[in-house]
Amino acid sequence: ELAATRRAGGRTAAKPLAASLATRFIGTWKLIAIRDRDAATGSETPAARAGTDGQLVYTPNGRLSVQIVRAGRDKIPAGSADGFSSYFGRWELSPAEGCVIHHQDGNLSVAQIGQAAKRTYSFNGAGHLSLATPPRKRDDGRSVSSVFVWEKIP
Repeated sequence: ELAATRRAGGRTAAKPLAASLATRFIGTWKLIAIRDRDAATGSETPAARAGTDGQLVYTPNGRLSVQIVRAGRDKIPAGSADGFSSYFGRWELSPAEGCVIHHQDGNLSVAQIGQAAKRTYSFNGAGHLSLATPPRKRDDGRSVSSVFVWEKIP
């Protein structure tokens, strides 16, 4: 749905999105929950380090930005970003895989710059958007996905 093109200087530009499923994503979203989803059972529980606030923006020209503030943040020294996540870049839909891909052109975590983060998506009856990370093994041996639930800001 979203095809990237290269511009002079190596920067990537995004072609405008066609009217389609993509239009459901476009806009500004407020974080309303973070949950852990057990890969074996599908059951969801509140995440241990849940977010208290966050914003996700998908633009019609294929750009995105994400900021999440985690609960339980202590006052931290200047220059530290513990409990805060932020990145920006391009987004594209892969409806055949049921995922949206966040191409991270910039990230607060330097190690994640350039990452293409796949998130499975779903919309519920209230119009909330859920984005789930791929499952990962925890120390207790369980495979768990993080599910970020967003509500569109009118």
